[in-house]
Amino acid sequence: MRMKQTKLLMAFLLALCAGRPAVASAQQEGLPDGVEVIHECDTTWNFGYYGISLYSRPMHRIDIAYPTVDAHGNAVRLSGSIVIPSNVYDGSSPVDGVVLYNRYTQMTPECCPTRGYAEGEFVLLSNPLNPNWILVESDFYGFGITGEHVSDQYYVYGDANGHANIDCLLAARKVLDARGISQGKYLFNVGVSSGGYDCIGTQRVRDMYYADQVKFDKTMIAAAPFDVSKAYGEYIDKKDDPTQDIIFALIVVNSFNRQDKLGFTPQQLFTEKLAEKFDTWFNTGSYTTSELRDSLKSIGITTFTEAVQPQLLDRSSDEFKKLDNAIKAHSLKNGWHPDPNQSYYYQHYAHDKAVPKVAGRALLDFLTSEGGYKKSLVPELTNLTTCMFIMSESHSISGIQFMLRVAATLAAYPVLYYDGELNTYYYDLVKVGTPMGIVKLLEEKGIDLGKAFSAITGGDGSGSMDFFSVMATLGNFDEQLQGMGTSLTEVLQIADDSGLSLADLMEIIQYINSKKNAQPQGDAAGSRATRREVNEQLVGDYYYGNLLDWLKENNVELDKVQIGL
Repeated sequence: MRMKQTKLLMAFLLALCAGRPAVASAQQEGLPDGVEVIHECDTTWNFGYYGISLYSRPMHRIDIAYPTVDAHGNAVRLSGSIVIPSNVYDGSSPVDGVVLYNRYTQMTPECCPTRGYAEGEFVLLSNPLNPNWILVESDFYGFGITGEHVSDQYYVYGDANGHANIDCLLAARKVLDARGISQGKYLFNVGVSSGGYDCIGTQRVRDMYYADQVKFDKTMIAAAPFDVSKAYGEYIDKKDDPTQDIIFALIVVNSFNRQDKLGFTPQQLFTEKLAEKFDTWFNTGSYTTSELRDSLKSIGITTFTEAVQPQLLDRSSDEFKKLDNAIKAHSLKNGWHPDPNQSYYYQHYAHDKAVPKVAGRALLDFLTSEGGYKKSLVPELTNLTTCMFIMSESHSISGIQFMLRVAATLAAYPVLYYDGELNTYYYDLVKVGTPMGIVKLLEEKGIDLGKAFSAITGGDGSGSMDFFSVMATLGNFDEQLQGMGTSLTEVLQIADDSGLSLADLMEIIQYINSKKNAQPQGDAAGSRATRREVNEQLVGDYYYGNLLDWLKENNVELDKVQIGL
């Protein structure tokens, strides 16, 4: 989420352009009706935090206008941007592909691509790995050339932004073709938080209407409220928890009330002290999400109970049912049969305080049940790779780590693939990948899972406890896990989210408890280290590790980088 402090950081968080030069009519030649280049400039994107620019990269930005439809099927014209690294634009470096990027929650009209705004985007392209990819991004309705309608943005509202995205991509292709600029071999669809929701909506639109024109090589998503109804239900269940970030829920209520014309007044939706301020704070485009948080605290609102009327917390009330029915009517699940040939990566922190994990888990359940997908922790082993096991509540850190992971993947992808086919040597490595293999890889990295497991279960590390012994003492095991902020139920759910079966868990636990502490010696250790290095380089962990090392060398703490809702 855009934090209040970023107002002071615009010099490096925004892609600033010098002036607004006129666009020559020759630059419009070869474009279809409705597609227009409206602005163009050279700019610089900076990778940094808290006012410190750590890395810069020159870019060329082309702003376009294009035709699409709104959430109700009405014709509308939107704007978007094409951002090209200068070394790609001038032809000195080949391009690997295109990233269709979905921005996360913004509330003020200047926070959009065609105004030069970039936060998550700069992490992807302006980093020491220098990925040679082109980024395409729609402003979405309510921003850019439709900025006067910022209060009516389609916030997690069906697949409205999915249509805007696909049409922006198709228009960008026309502009790039007209300029003779190669688009490379690959196409990624990327989004985090509410942008992750729009990323899924884009995949849905692609599968249902554009499968013959668009093929994503990978859709990478993090912390997405795929099931908005379940997300809202989680806010009700934790309505008195002051640690929950309630901004998401409040914007959802406002979005569906306005877009579906439910007819509720602020007084009917929100408590008295919020109702009188709500329109000014949420519907004028004058407040950032960070400022909204501060504003809520200034009037003593820290919980969902303190923000909304009791009827919206009561699942049996007419008001709740009216809102919930509207949300479910626009569910991304409706009528969508996922293309089983598309590839996904999904990440969600276990205790996310902004977007409940249950809303993201629903995507995994949907893809496995409706699309026949198989979940796996092992990259490229299946078409649904997951990372759901990090026990953290920070939505912001989840965002920055996800962006770094995407950046590493962009750098690694041309190594992993050749003409769209998985590198045969790499495939030989991952095709035999198993959860047990991951355990051994962790051990090779110096992580003693045996000691960790003994600490959790209270075992003495002698190897006397097998899987069935653990199962027989689950009461104590669960108590110890609760002391760590989790539970056996959650651990088993995380395992399932990550594609681990009960048999996998049994094998891992038995291995850990029977394993001796002997370390590999001599040639065996060297051989294993060599395999690890090769595997890391091919998988992309090598690139990700380089990024993390670079951040550490520059004294960057991830919790100081703001990538938000």
